Amino acid sequence: MTGDVPASPAVRRGWRGWAWGWIALGAAIAVWCGVFLQVVLMFASVGSPGDGDNALRSVMPMLLVTLSLTGTAALSCVIASVLAFRLRRQPAGGGVALALLALLLVVLVIPSLVPSTSSVVGRLSAPTPIWQVTGVQG
Repeated sequence: MTGDVPASPAVRRGWRGWAWGWIALGAAIAVWCGVFLQVVLMFASVGSPGDGDNALRSVMPMLLVTLSLTGTAALSCVIASVLAFRLRRQPAGGGVALALLALLLVVLVIPSLVPSTSSVVGRLSAPTPIWQVTGVQG
């Protein structure tokens, strides 16, 4: 007859004992890496003018896989951060992970808030266009 050894408190807790803050932080870093990979893939898919969309079509499966994995990592980061706060398992890591996601959201949203008529150097003050209309001699 063997005696039953009681399980340790860490074993009894199961998933509640995991380091949720560090998991959230790792997922946030994975989201940043996924966005970087998407930017690299988009730059790789730019072909020369007149070639059509063959370059983009060749990269599209990788873009979709990267987009789905990045979205899954972002969702898991939010869930792990909430669990880190609720279960008091490395809440500092969960807070840093949420801050990284918020920073990424700001970086991605700010360019869409800028009006399309503005430019980096400001408005050009040339009264006439720099090109000539066909048939005009000048």
